[in-house]
Amino acid sequence: MRFAFLIALTLLLCPTSVRAAEPVDELNETLQQEHQRADEKEMKVRELTQKAGHISTRLSDIEDDIKTLKRRISSQETVLNEIRKNEKKARQDHFALEKEKQHIAMELSGLMQALWPVHLQNIRARFKGVESWAMFDRRFNWLAGIYEATQGKLEEARVNSEHIARNLERQRLLENEAELQLEEINKNKDRLLNNKYALRKNLRTIRKQRQGLESELSEILSTIQELKYQLQSQKTKRFSLYKRTLPWPVKGRLVSGFNPKAKPPVRGLVISAPENSRVQSIFWGKVVHNDTLRGFGHVVIVYHGFDYYSLYAYLSETFVRNGQEVEKDEPLGMVGYYPKADGPGLYFELRFHQKPINPKLWLTSLY
Repeated sequence: MRFAFLIALTLLLCPTSVRAAEPVDELNETLQQEHQRADEKEMKVRELTQKAGHISTRLSDIEDDIKTLKRRISSQETVLNEIRKNEKKARQDHFALEKEKQHIAMELSGLMQALWPVHLQNIRARFKGVESWAMFDRRFNWLAGIYEATQGKLEEARVNSEHIARNLERQRLLENEAELQLEEINKNKDRLLNNKYALRKNLRTIRKQRQGLESELSEILSTIQELKYQLQSQKTKRFSLYKRTLPWPVKGRLVSGFNPKAKPPVRGLVISAPENSRVQSIFWGKVVHNDTLRGFGHVVIVYHGFDYYSLYAYLSETFVRNGQEVEKDEPLGMVGYYPKADGPGLYFELRFHQKPINPKLWLTSLY
């Protein structure tokens, strides 16, 4: 009887135990999934922290490189300025030597004019007209003096010519040295500019800064202006002397002109152009920006020296690279789609000290 009771009790309890185990399993599974999600989130946090650390290290390296480059550029520019001073002194010496050469030539000409007739007379007449030894002695001493003075001036002219030749050679060597130094400086400035761009982009990514079109462009131009580039073309080609003679950057139709008071302001020229038209540099200079710029599409900025810049926007492709020095009329790229031109076109700006100036006052009237 007792055995039967135990069997019945067991049968009654077994289904309940099975039913109770099911919620426990579900709870364990849920807890396991939550732990897995927590582990995944922790892993992502670690990855983001590690990435932030890499970016921070990268920024620190860039900033250190910028400081080093600035010191190197400053030292190189000091050397270049000293070379320029020596060049200037050599040119001044050259002018002085040339002036001395002219003076020697005039004196030598005077001596020859005095000596030559007497020399011819002596050849023809020998000692005719010489009545005494004293007269002969005076004539001889006088001629000897003129001969000696002439010989002295000839020697002086020879030495002067040697000095001029050495001076010209010194000027040539100084000019070569200045060009090499300037090339090295500009390479370091290119590297510095690229580092500053990288720094600006990384900071913008990390901080998610939103900037207006004009402020972003002004920031770029300010970065370039800080470098104070000196270009080879600046020695013979000054931008300000070419007003109203510069070529148009592309052949096309002017859609709208410079109007900074408009709403929104138009700080350049909107030019419609045939598809696949080439865009050319309006002046000798250096490419300091070749990248996309929010609101302008793909942009090339050329620095022309003495704080003058030209900007070419909405390009479909470019043929140049950052740091490249370009010639006047050299192709920079191809026109792309420009909404304001309702098709292929170019947006073109001129700037002086970062401020927009009216391009039509600088470009040739022949369009």
